[in-house]
Amino acid sequence: MDYNTFSKPKMWTNVVGGIVCYILFAYEFYASLIHDSSITSSLLFLLLAVNCTFRVFSYAKLSKIRKSTDNESQFVKAERRQGIIITIFSNATSVLVFLVLLIRSIMTKGPIAFDVILGLCTICFGVILVQTIQNLNRFDRL
Repeated sequence: MDYNTFSKPKMWTNVVGGIVCYILFAYEFYASLIHDSSITSSLLFLLLAVNCTFRVFSYAKLSKIRKSTDNESQFVKAERRQGIIITIFSNATSVLVFLVLLIRSIMTKGPIAFDVILGLCTICFGVILVQTIQNLNRFDRL
């Protein structure tokens, strides 16, 4: 989805996605408690649910800005800034997901090649995250 522009269908997609992820989190967490197993998969669903929730709140914030301002260029700037913030949050979520998967793989003594791939993905998303934060800083200076 392109988050440089916001729309109600995107918001409702994130609402539904968040609800599904929260339900899956609750189910996986309950199953892990009952079967005395790892809660890793439930944490992954929780991270995805929080990401969807953040996007819904971002949409609500932009909707409030749209209603409070008459200046279209000011709204476009706020929309672009919020798009960068969502990208930062999504990249941070990706780093956390890959870290959780990497830690789980190391703890279960998974294949070393898989650990290396997960480590590289974590590093790549970390670099992208830092670059996006720098883009936000440049955007704020303009």
